[in-house]
Amino acid sequence: MKTENTPIIVANKEWDLPQNLIDSVKQERMINSLLDLMAGGKMDYKDLVGDAEVVAYLNPATNRTVLRADVVDIYLYCFKRMMKQKGIDAEEQIGHKIDDLNDYKIKQLNKLKSWIYEKRGGRERNPVISALKEVFAN
Repeated sequence: MKTENTPIIVANKEWDLPQNLIDSVKQERMINSLLDLMAGGKMDYKDLVGDAEVVAYLNPATNRTVLRADVVDIYLYCFKRMMKQKGIDAEEQIGHKIDDLNDYKIKQLNKLKSWIYEKRGGRERNPVISALKEVFAN
């Protein structure tokens, strides 16, 4: 059985993503997929589309046009959380405080995550996760 990997969805394909961001998306997806496997497949898109994946989607958009302020806030919020996972203080690195999101922006982030989840084809697909599902979920 051949299993294709889930694509990384980006805002535009004119600029390639940095390899370290691609690696972050892959690592985050693997961790989220393993957690979902342990939870019996009960996690939803809010948990399965992580911060790195949101940053990867929005990153190329920053090269094309000026983003709306609420989109920039979402981008920076996810970037800060992604960097925190790596033990890096994003605010210190960029010299700017990154605010938490208000309820409206959290709803916008969740809409974006839902859209990314749908466009990528749902749950993560890769050979490792498929093999683990065959062994442990059956």
